[in-house]
Amino acid sequence: MSREQFDAAIGVVPPSTVDVEAVLDRERRRARVRRVANPWTAAGAGVAAVAAGAVFALAPGDPAPSFAQPGAAAPPPSADACKLLPRTTGAPLPEKATVVADRLTTVLTDAVKQRVAAGTTLGVHPLGQYPKGTQHGPLAFYHVFSAVVSRDSTCSGGEDYFMAAASTAEKARKGNVWAIVTRLGGNATPQTECTPPPDQTKGTCHRRTGPHGETIVEVTLTIEEGPTVNRVNVTKPDGTGVIVEAQNTARDAKLGDAPDMPSPPLSLGQLAEVALDPGLTLYP
Repeated sequence: MSREQFDAAIGVVPPSTVDVEAVLDRERRRARVRRVANPWTAAGAGVAAVAAGAVFALAPGDPAPSFAQPGAAAPPPSADACKLLPRTTGAPLPEKATVVADRLTTVLTDAVKQRVAAGTTLGVHPLGQYPKGTQHGPLAFYHVFSAVVSRDSTCSGGEDYFMAAASTAEKARKGNVWAIVTRLGGNATPQTECTPPPDQTKGTCHRRTGPHGETIVEVTLTIEEGPTVNRVNVTKPDGTGVIVEAQNTARDAKLGDAPDMPSPPLSLGQLAEVALDPGLTLYP
């Protein structure tokens, strides 16, 4: 499975005023390209930024791209490109970021440990490194934040979300789990609608409503001879967006490794239970 195939599987890159190919080339050289998910998939130490249901992969700490709605014309050079950045719609956080990260870490760790197979251990994962050189523990949330900066006709920054990741091991079976918790509307907003899987990719997508009015989108993607990705996107009425993903590969699905276990360490149903945990919120 090539990275290009996997990129095609998770969505079309939206129009942007930044040089997307240059960003991807830099990440290829680092061999760290991975948000997700659409929001959502991230690669290597990267995080997926989702806007309007599409996916763009970048590494934490890199400038965030500016997004235009799919099909929209590129802004003229004199336009304020920052106006195109996704804007958060959730209320300001009632807690300090460090408090939020610690609280979410406890909730996510407990929820995952309750659902993985008996004997499964959690280890550090490259996605848990941020900023570069700072490795966080298994499922330990860190805050990704960058101020919006305008330069001529481009705009960078504007990231604001919490992310955590861990590798999983149960005997010889290895996989990984990661999560993003964010305020809705930003560049890590969960997917809210289903789209058909691309050619040469097997996939399922189901949209439903949760017990408290949550929008839940459950996605599975598998490319022939490649790993499987289970992802659940949850939009909560309180303004919190949650993305949780599990892969049946020790490193990252985008790297093209063969599966390390028959299926991801958490099923779609289990991921949904994790994401719907009342403690996994920015507004306790």
